[in-house]
Amino acid sequence: MRLPNDIQRLFYRYHADRLDTATYQSLIIQTVLEEGTVDDWRWLFGTYGTDTIREWVADPAMAAQLSARVEWFWTCALLHKPHETPRWSGGNGRRLIPADALPDWWPDELR
Repeated sequence: MRLPNDIQRLFYRYHADRLDTATYQSLIIQTVLEEGTVDDWRWLFGTYGTDTIREWVADPAMAAQLSARVEWFWTCALLHKPHETPRWSGGNGRRLIPADALPDWWPDELR
């Protein structure tokens, strides 16, 4: 399933029209939790389900991809225990981006 047009605005750094909800699940979850609105969150939870989002947030490697404040919010909301990955341990620097989701102008050596 492709991303709906109103969600694609969140993926301005990528080829949003190429992102499939199954293939790019982690990237989509991370981006919508981080940058989405309440309506975007409704779409996200409707698409993947609460259990999938909760499992994603519960995985420290995944939650560390969120900014500190957003990680704290979602761990509190979904796990009922706030957690923040220390930023010195990598944090948002761990974000995993599929190479084919990057724009054509992105340098090959950074893919």
